[in-house]
Amino acid sequence: MSNIFKMPDIGEGMAEGDIANWLVKVGDVVKEDDPVAEVQNDKLMQEILSPYSGTVTKLFVEAGTTVAVGEPLIEYDGSDEVVASASKLAVPVSVDQTAVAADALIFKMPDIGEGMAEGDIANWLVKVGDVVKEDDPVAEVQNDKLMQEILSPYSGTVTKLFVEAGTTVAVGEPLIEYNGNGAKPAPATSLAPNNVQAAPAAPVEAKSPLTKTTIVGRVLAMPSVRHYARVNHVDLTQVTASGRHGHTTIADVNNFIKGTSAPVNSVVETPAAVPVVATAVRTESTPAKAAPAPVAPQVGDHREKMNPTRRVVSKIMTKQHTVIPPVTNFDQVEVSALVDHRNKYKEIAAKQNIKLTYLAYVAKALAATAHKFPDMNASVDYEKQEIVYHEHVGLGIAVNAPTGLYVPVIHEAENKSIFEIATEISDLAIAAREGTLKPAQMQGSTITISNLGSARGTWFTPIINGSDVAILGLGSIVKEPIVNQAGEIVVGQNMKLSLTYDHRLIDGMMGQSALNYFKTLIADPTFMLMEI
Repeated sequence: MSNIFKMPDIGEGMAEGDIANWLVKVGDVVKEDDPVAEVQNDKLMQEILSPYSGTVTKLFVEAGTTVAVGEPLIEYDGSDEVVASASKLAVPVSVDQTAVAADALIFKMPDIGEGMAEGDIANWLVKVGDVVKEDDPVAEVQNDKLMQEILSPYSGTVTKLFVEAGTTVAVGEPLIEYNGNGAKPAPATSLAPNNVQAAPAAPVEAKSPLTKTTIVGRVLAMPSVRHYARVNHVDLTQVTASGRHGHTTIADVNNFIKGTSAPVNSVVETPAAVPVVATAVRTESTPAKAAPAPVAPQVGDHREKMNPTRRVVSKIMTKQHTVIPPVTNFDQVEVSALVDHRNKYKEIAAKQNIKLTYLAYVAKALAATAHKFPDMNASVDYEKQEIVYHEHVGLGIAVNAPTGLYVPVIHEAENKSIFEIATEISDLAIAAREGTLKPAQMQGSTITISNLGSARGTWFTPIINGSDVAILGLGSIVKEPIVNQAGEIVVGQNMKLSLTYDHRLIDGMMGQSALNYFKTLIADPTFMLMEI
C-alpha cells in the first residue's frame, strides 16, 4: 500500500514553501522521522521529517519548486510503473548526458534559496581530474549576503568546469561535467526529440511566460519578491513571470513597474529563440539607465569586477533607498560619564578576555530604547496593512569585511548584559571578516547600528536594513566646548548621532523622543543600569 507525504505547514501559518534540497532520492529506504527535504520558509531553511517508513518511489517536484501546503511531495511503496517514471524524473540532466558522452553527468546551477535567478561562483573547491563523491562540496556560491557551499549530487571524476571562479551563473546553467570527455554540450533544443519529457518544456517556458500559480491559486514567488511587490503596490497576478518553474522574480516586478513587460492579460507570445529566463537575468544585472562607459580611459585607469558581496549589497541598498522614504535626525550627547565608566571597567573586562568598547554600551542603550518604544522595533506587513511588533530586539551590527558589508545579529539584545553584548560583537565581527557567518547569525534583525566612529566619522545618513524601520548611525566622540550646568564653558566630549527611520511608520516626534531617551541612557551608564 502506498503512502503520500504532503507539504506540511512548518510554522507561522505559511501557505507555501520552496523545496530547496531533496535529502532523499527514488529508491531510498526511509524510516519515520528521517529528514527528507530542506524547505525554505521565509528566511529560514528547515528540514522536514518523514511521517512514514518505506521506500521512496516518487518525488512529485524538483528541487527549487514552490509547493503549497497540502500538495504531494513524496510517494512511498508505490507501483513499479511509478518507480520507473519517478526514476526518470530524478535524473534532471538526461539531455546533457547524451550531449557530452554516454556516461557523462552534468551538474547544473541549483536554486539555493530566496528564489534566486543567478549566483556567483566565488570559489571552486574542485578541479578537473578530481574524484568527487556524492554530497562533497564542489563550489562556494554567493547567495544574497552569504557565501554558501554547494554539494555534488553525483559521484565521479570531474572532466570539465564550465565557468571560471567569479562568473555569474543563471540557475539551470551547467557547472560541472562528470565522467565525460570535456566536450561542449549541445544545445538542449537540439536534443529535445530524444527526451520525451524535455520536448514540452521549451515551448512552455518560452512561449507562455505568464504568472504561474499553484493549485490553490497563489502566485509562485519567494517572500522577498512578495514584499517587494507589496511596497511598490504591484499586483503579482498581473506580472509576467520568467523565473524557474514559473516563479515571479524581482526582475519581473521591476519590468512591470517600468512598463517594459505587458500585463498577463495582454501578453504577446515570446518567440522560442528568445528565452525569457535570459531576459530576466539581463534585467536583474543591468540598470535601466546605465551610465555610458568612458570613450577613452585615462592613463593608469583600470577596471575590476565587483566581488559577489559588493554586487549583492549594491542591489539591496538601491532597493531599500528607492522604496523607503527615510528621515534622519542628527543629534549629539555629552558622554564624559560614559568615558569614565568605560575606563573604570575596561581592565576588569580584559581580565575576562572581553574587549569593552563604546559600541557595546551603545548597543545596550539602543536595545533598551527599542524595547521601550515598540514602533522602533517593528516591521510593517504592507499586504495586510498591519504592524508587526517584535517581542525581542534583534540588534543588527554593521560590519565592514574585506569582501563587503555584513549585518550579523545579536538576538534578544534587551536581555543581555553589556559584557555579553561586547563578547558577541567581537565574535560576530571576526566571523564576518573570516567569512564564517552562519545563516542564523544574519537573520532576525529588528533595528541596526552602523558605526563610523572608529573611522573618526561624525554625522551621516545610514540606509535602513532589511525589514527594520530604524538604524542608528554612531559617530565619533569629539572634544568640544560646551556649557556646563554652572554656566561655564568647559571642554566636553560629544558623541555624534544620526537616527534614520522609515517615515511611513515613524513620525518625527516619535523618532526624536526615542533618540532623547537613548541619549539619557548613554550619557549616564549608572542610570542606564538602573533603568533596564
